Amino acid sequence: MNDKLSIKEQIFCNEYIKNDGNGTKAVISAGYAEGSASVQQNRLLKKDKVRAELERQNNYNLQATAISKNQIIQHQYELYELARANEEYKTASTILSELTNVLGYKPKETKQVDHAITFEKLLGIKDITPQATEIAYN
Repeated sequence: MNDKLSIKEQIFCNEYIKNDGNGTKAVISAGYAEGSASVQQNRLLKKDKVRAELERQNNYNLQATAISKNQIIQHQYELYELARANEEYKTASTILSELTNVLGYKPKETKQVDHAITFEKLLGIKDITPQATEIAYN
């Protein structure tokens, strides 16, 4: 018995998973005749090798989406340490910023600081520009 899927069977499995179990769409996407899609999907779903492939893909999808928040934080921290070790400080800073967001340490409200301070503002007057003096000629 041949345990390998044909190309059409593999495409059917991929499309079946992608379309959330819609066998009709999967059969048509795999290149089978549209008129016999219902019959063909039943035939395919009865094959052991097709069911095994669908189960394999479902298990893979479950594992791929099962990463926890702690694992994400751990991997991000490892990337941060690696960037620091390689003296890639901009990258390290970006990763650290993302970690603070994930962990909830980033301040909710930020204050804007006005760095454009002029002498006039410091002295509390409107204008300190010297005025031209008038010279009178007799």
